[in-house]
Amino acid sequence: MSEIYLDNAATSWPKPESVYRAVEHTMRQVGASSGRAVYDAANTATQIVKQTRQSAAALINAPSADQIVFTTSGTDSLSTAILGILKPGDHAITTVADHNSVLRPLMHLEQLGTITLTIVDCDDAGVISATDIAEAINDQTRLVAVTHASNVTGAIQPVAAIGDICKKRNVPLLVDAAQTIGHIPIDVQKIGCDMLGAPGHKGLLGPMGTGVLYLSTRVVAQVSPLRLGGTGSQHVDARQPTDMPQKFEAGSLNVPAIAGLGEGVRFVHSEVGEAMQDHTEDLMKELREGLTTIEGVKIFGPAGETERTGVTSISIAGLDSQTAAGILDVEFEIQIRAGFHCAPLIHKRLGTDQDGLIRFSPGPFNTSADIEFAVGAVAEIAGSV
Repeated sequence: MSEIYLDNAATSWPKPESVYRAVEHTMRQVGASSGRAVYDAANTATQIVKQTRQSAAALINAPSADQIVFTTSGTDSLSTAILGILKPGDHAITTVADHNSVLRPLMHLEQLGTITLTIVDCDDAGVISATDIAEAINDQTRLVAVTHASNVTGAIQPVAAIGDICKKRNVPLLVDAAQTIGHIPIDVQKIGCDMLGAPGHKGLLGPMGTGVLYLSTRVVAQVSPLRLGGTGSQHVDARQPTDMPQKFEAGSLNVPAIAGLGEGVRFVHSEVGEAMQDHTEDLMKELREGLTTIEGVKIFGPAGETERTGVTSISIAGLDSQTAAGILDVEFEIQIRAGFHCAPLIHKRLGTDQDGLIRFSPGPFNTSADIEFAVGAVAEIAGSV
């Protein structure tokens, strides 16, 4: 029996073959840095980065490709946005549904006494109220940071409504799209967000060590870079460039990984990729329908299929999540994520902060047989407790 990988919310695997080929080709045949020279290989590297930047911008409908910054991860993107925009005396707002990649930099600034912080609650399904966000905004609010979808409940948040509120109140909105980019359509102009951070290795099907950060022209001047150093422009100026995207891309870019990311984005955009996304949604529906029939299993998150993205978290009565995950791995060779998913506040809100939850997240290369086997495994475990 081969292993069944159902942890795509952590990182997608396997990747499309074109991703593997792009990484290897760039390492073996290109080799050069981007934006550092004019010989053929260097020009090729620069073109790879440019094309991937354009593809990422098109995916989220960014007005310009220059508004896309390449980072090392979704966490890196979010830290750049949060730590770069907030100044002493500012007030920030986030939610209990958010990931530690948002919570920890904000709480760090709060503990230092740099900012004040409001954490907005969610309902029992993990959904945030835009009205609650509006009521939390005050005259010192300089940032609202919200997840587009919970990595625990899968709940898709009303980011467009929140964006409208933030626009009217002139407060920058940061969206964490870790669980939505590549899975559901994202339009930063319709959302009205000033910043959006995401990893490249999840729904975009790219390699680990990649991330993207979108910055609107309205906030670029307000955000300070976390890293300073060499860039591909303004070599004779000892000061960091202020133009985009060089302002935030100090150091040599990971061109092989960016090449792989570009292929991942193109795959997501392709007819094959769109069909496989529909396939993944069908698998999610099949998974939840199967789990619903098992006595002792509780499914968390919104009931409606259109209200959630590609994660399903459950508890099994009488069994903690880590033990259940161990059984699934050792006895059934099913790989899933268990515990607290780097999102402690949502677990406290759901009352699962003692035993955690088991999270299933199918990907485009899973099959209906994988889901049927996983449901059967959970039924067997639940029946033996």
